[in-house]
Amino acid sequence: MATFSLPGFIQDFPADSPKDLALKARWNINAESWIQQAMPASPAFFYDPSTTPIPPGTQAVPVQWFAFPGRLMQYFSSSPPVSPPNPYNLSTAQVYSLADTGFYQDSNGQTQSFPQVPATLCPQASWSGSRKPFGPYGPRGWLDEYCEWSVARDASNHIVRVDFACENPEYWYSLWAVDPDRVCALYEQTLNAGAPASRQISVQRSDLQLTDGQGQPVIDPGTVQPAYNPLNKWNSGPISLRTGDASQFTGGVMHLTSTPNTLQTELGLAGAATPQYASGNVDAQQLICCGMYGQQYRNSDPHIGQSVNQVVGGQGNIDGKPRLACLANPVGLYLQTPDLSSLKFGPAIVPGQTVPVDARPTDVFQILRGTQAPIDPVTGQPFPGADGQNGDMLLHIAFQIPASWLAMTPTLTLADLTINQASIAWGGQLAQQMQIALFARPLPTPLVPPTVACAGSGSGGSPLQCMFQVLWDGYYPIQEPSPGGQPMSLASNTVIVPPWLPASGSTQQLMVTVSNPPPTGMGVSVMTADGSQPDPAITTQITATTSVTYAVPGNSYPDTYTAISFTVQVAPGTTPGLRALAITGGGTLPCAVYIRGGA
Repeated sequence: MATFSLPGFIQDFPADSPKDLALKARWNINAESWIQQAMPASPAFFYDPSTTPIPPGTQAVPVQWFAFPGRLMQYFSSSPPVSPPNPYNLSTAQVYSLADTGFYQDSNGQTQSFPQVPATLCPQASWSGSRKPFGPYGPRGWLDEYCEWSVARDASNHIVRVDFACENPEYWYSLWAVDPDRVCALYEQTLNAGAPASRQISVQRSDLQLTDGQGQPVIDPGTVQPAYNPLNKWNSGPISLRTGDASQFTGGVMHLTSTPNTLQTELGLAGAATPQYASGNVDAQQLICCGMYGQQYRNSDPHIGQSVNQVVGGQGNIDGKPRLACLANPVGLYLQTPDLSSLKFGPAIVPGQTVPVDARPTDVFQILRGTQAPIDPVTGQPFPGADGQNGDMLLHIAFQIPASWLAMTPTLTLADLTINQASIAWGGQLAQQMQIALFARPLPTPLVPPTVACAGSGSGGSPLQCMFQVLWDGYYPIQEPSPGGQPMSLASNTVIVPPWLPASGSTQQLMVTVSNPPPTGMGVSVMTADGSQPDPAITTQITATTSVTYAVPGNSYPDTYTAISFTVQVAPGTTPGLRALAITGGGTLPCAVYIRGGA
């Protein structure tokens, strides 16, 4: 496979136009960097799709999980999905309220946010021990199943629209680097789709760009244009304000923002789940505790890890033989068509009287980005889904009353429909009918994966995230709100993508965050193309070190790290391509830089 296709085969520029080619080139570089970062130690049963032959006809395998946050149900619901039970015993409506807003009303009518959860989660959650704040933090960090939503209500508090998105933030960073105006247009086009004129928004470039303490745009040295703010006016929080004065409209969802909801993390999880750990893979909780990947009690991570591990070990295969594993192209996480069999009209909706004669309850479900049943180029058939159905690659969907219905009865809202025999009062009711999926593509192998010991805490001095210093200085100081009151640096909502460095002899100022750096002799090196040694054509010099506290993108909780500021100079004529970063006395990868040709 020469390139990684864009998520869901999305086409946001005219095919083969200069900007389309630029976006695909940038995406290919980013995706390849994540594959390399995810590669386990040898012998690895996780493969690189860009260098591994994939025989025509090789089937993809769907891995699906529920979109509603499993940890909300596990930690707070009176009906948790697995043991142990929690002490809070919240009602279904209270859990829905937490999911939709970050708050709920207790039995005394007092507004509460997320109660504390066990600090010890392995071998299972220990409610008798110490507790910690519920994370991830941030404006909608709790929506951590790779699906986030935002709810718009009318003046009577009835739902008029719910937007669901599973698009990874990395794609929108890449798109912004190519054409910020196209990003603005797509925001406006998507969030206004099907909405009445009174609830439409106007998106300006200034709404989406990163600004400093003086309100001035922060310039990205890699593109020489304003940097992207992922938690911008139209992509922050669980509430879309679309009533009253249009100049006060705010909120919405365009892509994922919860710190663990990144594609780089998902690929890393897949790689970390391929070793055959000593715990075995019959129990998903035991496996995730042994492998130390992902977050316990999510619907996604334990199930994904177990599914990948069983495929590699042979238990998930018809012939019982081991396989190599990786995500199928295009790598991504995708909404599946929801189960709307229980969606019904309420008494206010009468076809032929209050709505068109041919109206159906499912008309409120609208696909805004992505496709149903896309064709797999490897097999020439639709990607497979669960239970013999076709798999979907939906990126953004909305539930709202169609314009033709509103033309007949302008007061209709989603509250005038029922789902599971209850009036729609929460976006979470719809999320409960939805699943998210990834598509893996196992490949046969004659090798048998060895059993390995449970994972350790990782090597000290490992580089975690690298970016231009000016970008870090723009993101890190900004504190984002969380319903529980915990501070969260905007740097946690950035992405791990390689900064582009010109092979021009110019000096660039970068920073890299490091866990447990070596106490003496610390240094930063950019490696040769084969990763064997520091490249003599690329010089680096540390200029400062500081202690920082944030959630590295992909993590659910913040921690304290060392931020190393350093200069880097790439000699003219240096071979272009991805290069690993190395810390003297520490580790190499998971972050990297990209050397681009020319000035």
